[in-house]
Formats: sequence, structure tokens, C-alpha cells
Amino acid sequence: MKKIPLFKTYIFLLLIFTSCSSDSGDYSDDTLNNNSDNGDIVLTWETGRIYTTDIKVGETITWVWGSGRHNLVSISGPETFDSGYSSDNGFRFSHKFTQVGTTEYVCEPHRSNQYGTVNVTE
Repeated sequence: MKKIPLFKTYIFLLLIFTSCSSDSGDYSDDTLNNNSDNGDIVLTWETGRIYTTDIKVGETITWVWGSGRHNLVSISGPETFDSGYSSDNGFRFSHKFTQVGTTEYVCEPHRSNQYGTVNVTE
């Protein structure tokens, strides 16, 4: 049986680990999809997205659906919204934040790995 040098084994394992890792950590509007529609924040809304977004009163966030069936509903905080369900890739839902405070939201079918927090300041 042929022996594989230790450093080649290490490189192989490193490649497997990095190719299998998920990019589903916390994101802020500064680190992911800080696209702008007239100064508003645009976020991709799909499984595996977890957002923490800091905005000012009067700003709007627009979520754009990726693949899959999703909704977006507030679960705590001063703002309330519910997008309803859509499976349409590219579907857009916007909400203008008018109250100071922290609002949490989720995709109900994907609660464990698709949610976010919006921190609104004056």
C-alpha cells in the first residue's frame, strides 16, 4: 500500500473542509449585498442568510428572494410586517422603518438558518 505524505493529507483535508463550509454567518448591510435602490438597503433572502442590519429611521430595506419558497415576518420589536409566501426567484418585499428600536424577523419555514435583526436609530 502506498503511503501519502502527511503534508499532502493536510492539504487534501483543508480543501475538503473549505469546499464544504457554509457562508451563513451573520451579515451586516456593510458586508453583503449593500446594493442601493435610492439609498435603500437590498438584501438577498434565501436559506442560510442571517442578517444584522443597522439603519436610521426612515430608511427602507428590500429583501429579494433567492431560490425556494420563503416568507418574511417580524417576530418582535416595534415594527410589524409580513411579506406573505412566494416561490418566485427575484420576488421583492420592502419595509420602511419608522420607529427606533430592534426588530427581529424570520422566514417561517427556515427559522433555524434564515432570520435577521434590524437595529433602527435616529
